[in-house]
Amino acid sequence: MNAALPQAAHWESLDRLVARARGADTEAALFFCVANDSHALLPYRAALVFEVQAGSARFVCQSGLTSVDRRGAYGSWCEQVAQALLPRVGQGCSLTMQQFDAALHPAWQEYWPEVVYAYALPGPRGQPLGLVIYLPDQAWSAQAGAMFGALHQAYGLCLQSLRSRRRGWFGGARADGRPRRTGRFLLAGLVLGALVLCIPVRQFVVAPAEIISLDAVAVTAPVEGIVAELVAKPNQAVKKGDALVRLDDTSIRNRLDSARQALEVARAEYLAGAHRAFVSSDKTSETGVLRGRISERLSEVAFLQEQLGMQTIRALREGIAVYGQENDWIGKPVAAGQRIMELADASKLGVQVWVPVADAINLDSGAPLSLLLHSDPLNPLQALIEQASYQAVRSPDGVTAYRVRARLAEASRVPRLGLRGSAKIDGQMVPLGYFLLRRPLAVARQWLGV
Repeated sequence: MNAALPQAAHWESLDRLVARARGADTEAALFFCVANDSHALLPYRAALVFEVQAGSARFVCQSGLTSVDRRGAYGSWCEQVAQALLPRVGQGCSLTMQQFDAALHPAWQEYWPEVVYAYALPGPRGQPLGLVIYLPDQAWSAQAGAMFGALHQAYGLCLQSLRSRRRGWFGGARADGRPRRTGRFLLAGLVLGALVLCIPVRQFVVAPAEIISLDAVAVTAPVEGIVAELVAKPNQAVKKGDALVRLDDTSIRNRLDSARQALEVARAEYLAGAHRAFVSSDKTSETGVLRGRISERLSEVAFLQEQLGMQTIRALREGIAVYGQENDWIGKPVAAGQRIMELADASKLGVQVWVPVADAINLDSGAPLSLLLHSDPLNPLQALIEQASYQAVRSPDGVTAYRVRARLAEASRVPRLGLRGSAKIDGQMVPLGYFLLRRPLAVARQWLGV
């Protein structure tokens, strides 16, 4: 039987086969199409399809079968034949048993006809991406073989397209079957990233800070009263003995006048009692009681006089009066010991930093600190930590934080008390990975409860 087809039917069959191959969405579907649908163009007993990757042929499909056993005797022998055929296969060739090693002849005589046809599925540079071996019942014509070669060129393009879209975790394989370099690049990137995360960096924290005096004395109310006048204005320099605060002394003066009048009455009663004691010996005992009453009134007057002297609070040392607004205190009642202002020594300036608990790091005495004032952010001030509290307290901003005090280094530029800014505190050397992931890990542990 002549296997050549009429020219018109030949082209129509070729067009339908190419369309089906282009519609395959997986390599397995394409291999099934190659093994089974090609029968519509030329008749054959069986077709064996091999996948070629990294120069190795793998038996993947056979016409009329849903799966193949490549580990069995027949499948293993077919792969040996295909492997031996790879170096010599081209656009298409007919093969006989005599062209292969003698060890393959016994199985060839049992399974295959005398002449078989092999076609490669070419890749972008002509290398085989796959191999198809056809077992015909009779020889094909030269015209049919040329058309079959064109069909397998189209099959090769379809296989190349499918492999170019295939991706794995490490990039899959190239269209020509060789492993992609994407996996190597990804692995190298992971290793490089791990090495970068091990780079030692200095840990630091940025927190709000304020210029304070390291030598400040609190000015408190010695007695209960109402603030009548703040003599020292905010940020005013005062000397020792200067009046700072005057409390309202109206109540004390009234009580003192009453005590003095009671003292005069007690003295008059004592004189009258002493006169009666001269007249009658029975009245002698009353003089002792009246003398004790005079002593009581004297003590009360002395106490009120002392209280009156405390209505004016004076400076115990030189310094600068530090407090808020004057109107916030005028007319306000204060209790004994209540703080009203501070006397700060402007020659001993320092920095007070509030480090939030969430940002806290290990702070050592003597650690460096850089202060960037909001009023002059381009010229940082240097300081050294003197003290860091162990217990967190509520900061003026309402955040639970640790209080850190630092002494400013010697500098020609002396800041003003009360200036605020941001302080950068340097800590210990830690790996970059710990520096970057410390906060996320802490949040993850709180969220997961571990």
